[in-house]
Amino acid sequence: MSGLVPVIVAGDSDRTNCPTCGMAVSVVRRTYSDNEADHYEASIVGEDVAQALAPQDPVTAKRLRELRAGKKTVAIVGMSPTSCSLAPFDDPEIEIWGLNESHAFPQWFKRATRWFQIHDNEKWHRLIAKRNVRGHMDWLKSNPWDIPIYMQYYSPEVPKSIGYPIHEICDLVFKNFRRGEMKVKYFTSSFAYMMGVAILEGREADKPDVKPFERIEIYGFEMADDIEYVKQKACAEFWIGYAMALGIEVYSPPGCQILHSDLYGGSEQGAGW
Repeated sequence: MSGLVPVIVAGDSDRTNCPTCGMAVSVVRRTYSDNEADHYEASIVGEDVAQALAPQDPVTAKRLRELRAGKKTVAIVGMSPTSCSLAPFDDPEIEIWGLNESHAFPQWFKRATRWFQIHDNEKWHRLIAKRNVRGHMDWLKSNPWDIPIYMQYYSPEVPKSIGYPIHEICDLVFKNFRRGEMKVKYFTSSFAYMMGVAILEGREADKPDVKPFERIEIYGFEMADDIEYVKQKACAEFWIGYAMALGIEVYSPPGCQILHSDLYGGSEQGAGW
């Protein structure tokens, strides 16, 4: 494709409600891939969205500070309105990792220490990005927070970009798995790429002074619908499971749909636990 601005369409028939939070949304479709559903967008925008997204309540925030005290912690923040604004933006001890166009919503996304734009060049070069965001490419180039930006490859257009360390992560995580004779790369979302970096940190032999993360907190990710994100949820849960196997604490907000389902065989099992 040579055009910078693929047209995105959401007709009246695509107006619905988020399956997780109930917010009024539209289904945005990719006109360049047989009109495939791409993502939900809130029907309210700008300041109205910010007003609808409350920060963490003080009691829960205090409890979370106690749980993470003394532990190297990263909050991985997506854009689901169910919990994106609950991240500990006001706690300077916590790393905040953002992605894609979240920077366009400073009413709730107040700061970040690292950024992820893993999509191919054409997508982040769009003049109008997802959620009708304008200026995303300029933001990546100017990098007003002066933070590392993980991309597929280093880009001279984005001075602080970092080529994603996919070989190092795959050598760590998938070294004991083969599909026949083939090595495996299993990343179906930006969330998976973010988890990979969080897991790799402190486990590289050439960086002995870097401390591993001891706690990962997840905000703004649900993967609850049966359109696009159903393809991503299993992968997200794999990466969470791998992190837990390493002894990393993982927190998700109440109601998060990741690692959540009815019990096979009947939900009465383990009653009272």
